[in-house]
Amino acid sequence: MDVDPSPLLESPVRDWSELPLDPLSLIFMKLGAIEVLMGAGLVCRPWLAAAKAPEIWRFVDMTRHKLVFSKGTGTLCAMAKVAIDRSDGRIESFWAQQFVTDELLEYIGNRANSLKSIRLVACAYFWHMPLVKMLDKCPLLEEIECSYQIMPEEFFRYLGIVCPQLKRLRIHIEEWYDSDEIRREMEMECRRQNGDGDEDEESEEETAEAWEARKNEVAFAIAESLPELRLLQMAGNSLTNKGFYAILEGCPQLECLDISDCSNLHVNDELRARCSNLKHVLLHKQQNKVCCPDLHVIGEKEGEDYRLTMPYLSEDEDMLYAKGGISDGSYGNYWEDY
Repeated sequence: MDVDPSPLLESPVRDWSELPLDPLSLIFMKLGAIEVLMGAGLVCRPWLAAAKAPEIWRFVDMTRHKLVFSKGTGTLCAMAKVAIDRSDGRIESFWAQQFVTDELLEYIGNRANSLKSIRLVACAYFWHMPLVKMLDKCPLLEEIECSYQIMPEEFFRYLGIVCPQLKRLRIHIEEWYDSDEIRREMEMECRRQNGDGDEDEESEEETAEAWEARKNEVAFAIAESLPELRLLQMAGNSLTNKGFYAILEGCPQLECLDISDCSNLHVNDELRARCSNLKHVLLHKQQNKVCCPDLHVIGEKEGEDYRLTMPYLSEDEDMLYAKGGISDGSYGNYWEDY
């Protein structure tokens, strides 16, 4: 006798829009700012409401994401502003890669007085004084990063005035950077513009004392201005042993130090002895076996997807940004285009 097979039970369709707000907020925190702004917060109205919860935006990390390298500066700055506004003044950390401008720094300074950490990785669109003005409005700051760009000596002296309590400073650059060669090119360009002598004319030879003083300008400024530092990353800096010793004397609270790729340093017995009080130290041209998460470096191009085939949309996006098409509440019109 044939027996009819039992019909398969259909599993109920789950309505993801009915997820409770608390677990949804925890998921959004793990996704990160760019993922929430680019998609998760736009799925439905309940998810958009969850995406506007201020606690999600206490830590805004816009680094190591492929879209940082494919979106225009205006678009990314507009997204950062939305994240800052949604924090409702509670944002504590802001990390960005490539896109920060003077205007965005002013925006942060006016709306993020609770900021404790700002990390700017390979951001070449701002000057040091707008950054100083922003830092002056954030009295709780303990961590600053300005990596893959050269900040002048006076910047670090200003830090001692506006952020005397600073605990962590990250200013590493790539080892290939040749400050002497750039300096020579700048001097030659100045002579050409002023019509002073032959282009091939050699400049006056610099004395050893003047050379060492120039190489240690930043090191001396840090030693004299930031006595509360606990962590200092300055890989690729031009400092010599003299500047290094000045930092150790001027920053007695220092615990973690990264001076790898500092080609003017001579790692000898005296230098190693002076490092004995540090918990973690990365030395130049040494087999560094330090496992300290705090010394992790965000690469200049970390997160870039070279296989990305989407067209570069910066010009169109910047036009939308200029027209105000990416403000909080008008995402619908913006994302329909992409």
